[in-house]
This record gives sequence, C-alpha cells and structure tokens, in this order.
Amino acid sequence: MSRTDGAAPHDDGVMRKLLALVVLGATAAAGLVASGSQSVVASTSSQAMDVLFVGNSLIGTPARTGEDTPDVVRRLARDTGRTIRVAKVIRYGSTLQKSWDAGPARRALNGSVRYDVIVLQEYSTLVALDPARAEDTLLRTYAPALTRALKPGGRIVLFKNWAVVKSAPFASRAEYLRAINSGYARLAGEMAALSLPIVVAPISDEFEAVRARGGAGPLIVPDGKHPTGQAIYLDAATLYGLIFGRSPRDLPDLFIPTAAAARLREVAATALGY
Repeated sequence: MSRTDGAAPHDDGVMRKLLALVVLGATAAAGLVASGSQSVVASTSSQAMDVLFVGNSLIGTPARTGEDTPDVVRRLARDTGRTIRVAKVIRYGSTLQKSWDAGPARRALNGSVRYDVIVLQEYSTLVALDPARAEDTLLRTYAPALTRALKPGGRIVLFKNWAVVKSAPFASRAEYLRAINSGYARLAGEMAALSLPIVVAPISDEFEAVRARGGAGPLIVPDGKHPTGQAIYLDAATLYGLIFGRSPRDLPDLFIPTAAAARLREVAATALGY
C-alpha cells in the first residue's frame, strides 16, 4: 500500500447529501448514482481527506505521464487547491477477494488508519458474470472491515466497471450492459441495507455515453479491456466529483487536449447530475 499527499474540502453536509442521493436512487435499474436534479452542495472547509483505493489494473493502468487513476485524482485535487492523502491497494488481475486474501486489502482496512472515502473496484467482468460471488465478497469479507475503517461521516464509492469490448458469453452488448446495471444496483442496495454509506461511480454509463458519440476507441486500448489516457482522466474527474461534492466541469485539462478534456468533463458532470 502506498500513500501520497494531495487535497480537499470536507463537509458533513456534502456526505449527507451524497448518501441521500444513494437512498433515493436505490431502485434505479442502472444502479445507485448521484444523478438527476439532486445537485450536491459544494463543501467549504479546507480539511484534508484520506482516500483509499482498492482495485486492479482498471484503476492501476498508468497514463503516459506515469499516473494511474488515483494519482490523477490526487493531481486534480492539488491543482484545484485541495488536500487529499491517497492510499492504494492495487493488484493487477485480482478480484477484491484475492486482494483481501493476499493481505494488502485486509491490512489497509484493519482500522489502524481510517478514511473519509474508500473506493472499491472489482475485477473487470465479475459483477456482470457472477454477481453472487461479488456480493459475497462485499457483504461477508469487506462490509465488517469497511465499518471500522471509515471515519465518522465517511462513505464508500463503488466503481462501476465499464463493459469490455467483447460481450461474450452474453448474447449481445445490450444483455451485457443489463447485467452490469443490475449487478451494481444489487450490490449497492445490499450495502445500503446494512446502513453502509455507499454511492456508485457511474463509470460504465459514462463510457457508454462516449461510445454512443464515436465508438470505444478513445477510451479502451487495443486489448479491449484497459483504459486509455482519456479514460483515466474521465474516471478521475468522476471520482473527484464524488469525493469533493463538486462539479468536474471546470477541472484542469492535465495531459488531455483541451477540446477532448472538456467533452469528457461534460460527460462526467452530466452523469453526476451537474
């Protein structure tokens, strides 16, 4: 697990608003997301935030700058005058259960360090293909640890993985997307039923919005699964919006051409309800 310094306002009202959005969206077919007309009020304090990312290569793949998704979130925070401390448990090719069994995730969530936000990113296709297994991991393995590892008012962000290029074994891409949507909606609902403060990062929905405008090329590399630099930027902008309760629309372009960055931020802001 690595830690790096970065930036953020922290406000209990923002967290309550995000949680309210989760509860209001619990029956939506696409899952629990902060969206619609329920806008999130921006926080005003300057307190540093501690954020843990647990995942695999979907958030660990680096952009050409060498930064992975958590690094880009940290950079966006720094460049907008906020303070964030990032901890990472990223194991390529691993499910959340494997990351736990191997030790790093279990140690990160043992309660010795507590977090304002915990981002969980499951294996690329697991939620769609085997939702019962994904549910067992979250409810039996992670839920007790999340309770002790969250600060008061903290929350969990469930990263909604995008659809990879190949839809097999699903009969169609539409069927694949339905499985993603129902799987994450079920996971979020089960976590909320345990009174865990959870919100889903609507990454899959954003990928589909971009894809509808021009194919998957800008977001997925030729292996059909992993993110391009534009996808990493989109993911980070979305997570920034959820972590800080602010629209990503005016974030800096970083390593993305200005016009493309603006389009990606617009997609993220729209998905988050801004």
